[in-house]
Amino acid sequence: MTWHAPTARLYVARPALRGGPYPPWAMNAMGGMPSLIDPMVQTAGRTLARAALRLLQDEGARDAARAEFERRRDAAPVPPLADYPAPVDLPWPEYVETPRGRHWHIPG
Repeated sequence: MTWHAPTARLYVARPALRGGPYPPWAMNAMGGMPSLIDPMVQTAGRTLARAALRLLQDEGARDAARAEFERRRDAAPVPPLADYPAPVDLPWPEYVETPRGRHWHIPG
């Protein structure tokens, strides 16, 4: 979809232990720790929000971003890759309270 709409990409670092190298499982285990991941996600959110505010406030930056998007899109046009119609008629999930807590289900 990024060829068909302006987008932003932000790489988020994985946590690592000092003094490695350590086996891959150690890095993967740290990937699920909120105290390590949350600060990176919050920083990513601030970065994207600041970029969006700049584009809203700075007409020159907006024009430059649009020109870059059109230049890249026109240099290598790529049709949508899906070979099926867009699934726009799927039902929305309904949220329900159960004895186990709040859950969602697709009404059938």
